[in-house]
Amino acid sequence: MFRRKIIYIIGLISLLAYSGCTDSSDPVTPQEEHYEAVGLVIYSSGVPVLDYYGPDYNAGDDVAYLDTLEISQGLNPHWDLQFYAEDGSLQDPPDDADKSFGAEFADPSIAELWWHEGEEGEFAFHIRGLRAGQTTAEFKVYHNDHADFSTLPIPLVVDTTVLHDAPIGVNLYDEESDSLLATAYLEDSNIVTGSLMVTANEETDHIVAQFFDQYGVEFWPGVPPHSLVVESSDTTIAAVTGQQPDEPWAFKLQGNSSGNCEITVYIYHDGSVGKTF
Repeated sequence: MFRRKIIYIIGLISLLAYSGCTDSSDPVTPQEEHYEAVGLVIYSSGVPVLDYYGPDYNAGDDVAYLDTLEISQGLNPHWDLQFYAEDGSLQDPPDDADKSFGAEFADPSIAELWWHEGEEGEFAFHIRGLRAGQTTAEFKVYHNDHADFSTLPIPLVVDTTVLHDAPIGVNLYDEESDSLLATAYLEDSNIVTGSLMVTANEETDHIVAQFFDQYGVEFWPGVPPHSLVVESSDTTIAAVTGQQPDEPWAFKLQGNSSGNCEITVYIYHDGSVGKTF
């Protein structure tokens, strides 16, 4: 009798210990939440450049041939994302600290994801074309060290050729919002629309210069031999900052005091002024 009681007590303790370790209703230990998505849309200035809805593709497809991304060599424009939920509606990216965005390129020598320093893994990003060629990209939502969501391989083409005529003007965009801030035509025309604003003792986000030709085609001149130079008519009011070699067509403005000044944008060619806006 005494022996049976001991066996029963030991068995009960073991059962309680096992149940305690596997109880999914534990109110103390946080449970991991996976991000549920079945597709994504990538936008450039609000215009979709990739619309990938997973259920449109048969299971086992090696490549999603219906969708191809075409980019230029160098740092391409700022892109952002929305994701398809299972009911087909679009939802914003997750904002959990343990969720991040990434991609796997079949040939990482052709293209790579790029972020500003300190923004790595965010759901707003650039793709840098490293050399001309074709590869595939699998876009992913990472949950810590594993992927909650992944696309099929999407064809990605990097082309060094941009078809355009000579520039007649420049559009200045806020990089974060993709909103058009100002447009300036060649110096002789004296045509300017919009304005740039900066608060005293603060710095703007990156402002991206996109040049356009007589047909409205936007482009960036090849670097080298071209480069961007931006000057302020009064640096005591606003100074030009934030120019970086890895984003050659962007700059920032530092507000130094209240007042008005003018910003002049130049395209330099082999170190000399080519176009003035």
